[in-house]
Amino acid sequence: MGRVIIAGGSGYLGRVIGNHLAECGCEVLTLGRGEGADLLWDGPWQGAMEGADAIINLTGETIAQKWTHQAQLRIIGSRVGPTRLIGEAISQAQRPPRIWINASAVGIYGDRGDETLSEESSLGDPSDFLVKVCREWEASQDSFDLAETAMAKIRIGLVLGQGGALPRLARFARAFLGGHAGRGKQFMSWIHEDDLARLILHVMERGKPGVFNGTAPNPVTNEAMMRELRAMVGRPWSPPVPAFALQIAGALGAPDPELLLHGQRVLPKRAEAEGFAFTHHTVTTALKALS
Repeated sequence: MGRVIIAGGSGYLGRVIGNHLAECGCEVLTLGRGEGADLLWDGPWQGAMEGADAIINLTGETIAQKWTHQAQLRIIGSRVGPTRLIGEAISQAQRPPRIWINASAVGIYGDRGDETLSEESSLGDPSDFLVKVCREWEASQDSFDLAETAMAKIRIGLVLGQGGALPRLARFARAFLGGHAGRGKQFMSWIHEDDLARLILHVMERGKPGVFNGTAPNPVTNEAMMRELRAMVGRPWSPPVPAFALQIAGALGAPDPELLLHGQRVLPKRAEAEGFAFTHHTVTTALKALS
């Protein structure tokens, strides 16, 4: 493997993926705004594209916040803006990267109940903010026609690992606040952090364009996820959190309740069809590996 650039490489997922790629022999360069980045957005980073094997774009402000008008603009802009800059840099390179992998999210499918979804499924209604974010995110990559660079997208689900949402959910469970949200029947499509890093490498190695669902083969309901999480931290049953309570909290400044009350049952059909083998198939084994 050659040189790989990870935009957003200093974040949680960037570190997980970067460490895995480095262990597999890649030269990893991070692109960001902080002092720890190897390349800076406001510096001459475009030259690093020359002869690179791949670029992975993970940039984006967290969606776990109150969705004010200004927050929505920031959330979308933090994804669309860097994606366009990367596309422009690739289009101007004399020796462009072999593949460009852009992050997306399973939120693009919208709130779909227990419908089983694959990469071929229709997208959600753009009036749904999370759908709008993901549609614009993906469209910003699709706006480029790059003859020498394959363009792939990873629609990532809830990542179970040492960072991200899991530590926050575990803290709630330890505080006896680990009940399911609303009815608890909304599906959570998840993936263990190690499997996500391995899937990124899988896509890199094959160099094929198109969409991959970055989820494990066995999504679970919110009720089942919280039950497994309580078991992990050694807590008993906890009362559910009513939808109206989440809505009130959202009105008072907490993250939008849609993040917990909406769900998608997303399967990684393409990865499995290409022979990718998941290490963590069930939430039980994934959480046990992290405990």
